[in-house]
Order: sequence, then C-alpha cells, then structure tokens
Amino acid sequence: MKQMIKNIILVSAFFIFSNCFSQDYELRATPYVKCEIAYKDGTLEKGFLRLASSAFSPQFKKEENEKSRKIDFELIDKIVSNPETENERIFQYLNHNQNKFKIFVELIYNDVLSIYINSTDSDDLFYSDFDRQNIREMMAQAKFEGRSEFTKRLKLSDTLNLPNGKKIALPMRYSYYYGLDYGVAHGITPKLNYYLLKEGSTKLYKVEKNKRFIKNAKEIINNCPIILKDLENNQVNIFDLPNFIEHYKDVCQTENSFEN
Repeated sequence: MKQMIKNIILVSAFFIFSNCFSQDYELRATPYVKCEIAYKDGTLEKGFLRLASSAFSPQFKKEENEKSRKIDFELIDKIVSNPETENERIFQYLNHNQNKFKIFVELIYNDVLSIYINSTDSDDLFYSDFDRQNIREMMAQAKFEGRSEFTKRLKLSDTLNLPNGKKIALPMRYSYYYGLDYGVAHGITPKLNYYLLKEGSTKLYKVEKNKRFIKNAKEIINNCPIILKDLENNQVNIFDLPNFIEHYKDVCQTENSFEN
C-alpha cells in the first residue's frame, strides 16, 4: 500500500513537473520595459511595464524590485516606452472603424492626420526591439541549420521602413519541412495595419484601397470635396501616407480656410 502511494506521488510529481516545463518551454520573453503611463484622469506614473499574456493585460511596477500590479487598460490614455530617449515610442488603446473593440496601436506620425500601426500580434509590436524566440523555436532552428548544412543563420526579423522614416523589426516565425536529404524553412512575420486619426477625433480609420476608404472613412474626407474627388479618380494613393497627408493638408485646410 505504501509503495502504491509512493508511486502515485512520483507519477503526479512527474506530470506536474512536465506541465511546468512545457509551459516554460513555450513562453516568450516578456520583460519589463521602462515606461511612463498617462492616465485619462490626467495623472502620470513612471516605472516598468510588462505585457504578459496580452497587450490588454498590462502589469506595472514603479521599482524594478517590487511586486507588479495589473492595470485596467481602459484607464490608460497613452504609454510612452523608453521616455526621453531616441528609442521613445508611444502606444495607445483606441477605437477604430472596423468593429466595436479597441485595438493596441503605436503612434508613428503626429500631424493633422496622424498615422498609427497595429500588428496581428500586439505583444510583438510592443516588444519589437527584443529577441523573443522561445526554446522550441531555438531548438527547431538549430536542428534545421545543422541538418541542412545551412552556412548562415536564418534571420530572426524582417525590417520594415515606416512612413515616419524610422524602421521596425518584426519577428519571423518559421515552419520547417524535411525531405530525405534537404530541409525547407518558411518564415512569416506579423501583419501590420495602418490607421489614420483625424485631429480632434478619437476614432481610427483603417488605411485600405481608395474605394473602401471613401466608403468607410467619411468623417475624414466628407468635408473636403477635392480630396474625395482625387480618391475617386485614383489621383492620390492612400497607401502613400506621407504624400497623402501633405496633399490633404494642402487642399482640405486651404478649402476650409476659404469657407471660414
């Protein structure tokens, strides 16, 4: 009887340990990042922020060695990471015109029409400056590079040029396929979506093809017949955001000033 109980305890311990190891095996690095949080009530907090399971479950602590607490993202106006440095970035939770749920976005260009980006993986957007490969991915990559006699390491990220002149590195996730004497690695990166926010508004409008943008972003263009006509005739390309914004400022602000 004692031996049976002992065996049960050993088996249970094995499964508990295996489960914990499996979780650690899968987890990505989610470090605390130095941030300044501006709340909607006008207050500020400086400290360290971590996005653990989701961008919508932020954890914050004022000092590195203290216990963190969860913050309701609805209370946050904006998050400034690495404040007052050349790596400063601004993140917000904003409404948009695609559905009723808020999205986690980064402000990359501030103007009459501001540009925001959103990623299919919000954590990867916030942590784009970090290498977040988990152990399984590292082992799979090492196996592929060793088995296929790969002479160079697979690139870990895909660097994109943003409309504000800066660059962002989005992590690549690989799938591997093996034959008898070869291996193939297929890498994908999270998809970026671009949004525009009109000065004085609180709703983002997704950047999409001219025809759909005309239909879905009436708040931005309805008071400016010239830009509406240019979009209808494909004389401007909404995806060329810096030039579109400059054209918008030239024709729409001038037109509105004449009306006033």
